[in-house]
Amino acid sequence: MSTTTGTVPESTEQQTPAPKSIVRQPVVRRRRPGFIAMAVALIAVGIGANAWLYMSTGDREPVVAIAHDVPMGAQLTADDLVEARIATDPVLHPVPASQIKKMIGKRTTVGLTKGSLLTSQAISDQPLIKQGKELVGVSLSSAQLPASTLSPGQKVNVVHTPKNNGADSDSGGSSKDTTVHAVVIEVGRADNSGDRVVDLAVSALDGTTLAQWSANGEASLVVVPTGN
Repeated sequence: MSTTTGTVPESTEQQTPAPKSIVRQPVVRRRRPGFIAMAVALIAVGIGANAWLYMSTGDREPVVAIAHDVPMGAQLTADDLVEARIATDPVLHPVPASQIKKMIGKRTTVGLTKGSLLTSQAISDQPLIKQGKELVGVSLSSAQLPASTLSPGQKVNVVHTPKNNGADSDSGGSSKDTTVHAVVIEVGRADNSGDRVVDLAVSALDGTTLAQWSANGEASLVVVPTGN
């Protein structure tokens, strides 16, 4: 009995080759000394700024400030004053907040603006209208006032401007008395016609004369240059 040796058939399936391993090259990071130094400097600046801000905001003291505009010669009330906290400065000499109640009733020697600090030089126990002076309210049109803004404490001259161009009239005073020296105390708001009342401090001798000029509309105001 003969044995027949057959050929083993080849497999039709192709074998998949094994994937090649990827060799990763190590990433070499370059250090940049300039950027490192800059980062360190920025951090140092930030720390210094925070320290300065903390010290400047922490070293503050309560003082008296002005709540709204207050004209010269006004008597201070509780509504005029508020407490504020500021950084200490040897140049500033504001009134401490602990004395805010003592400031009520005092008169201002200058006009005070909202947000400003109250100083001892800006207030007085003495009345603004001193002995021998009178307060006269003079009604003036826009043509009788300078275009520049008047402020309390400003020195002015009131000039007699008679409508009939006469030297003497029943408005009071002689032909030689044509100018009255005065100090602005307060400037009123303009009405619908543009006229406004200006409170002026004048000598007792000129008070009646100035009131008569104002009543007849025969007064014009001239600003005295600073230093005169």
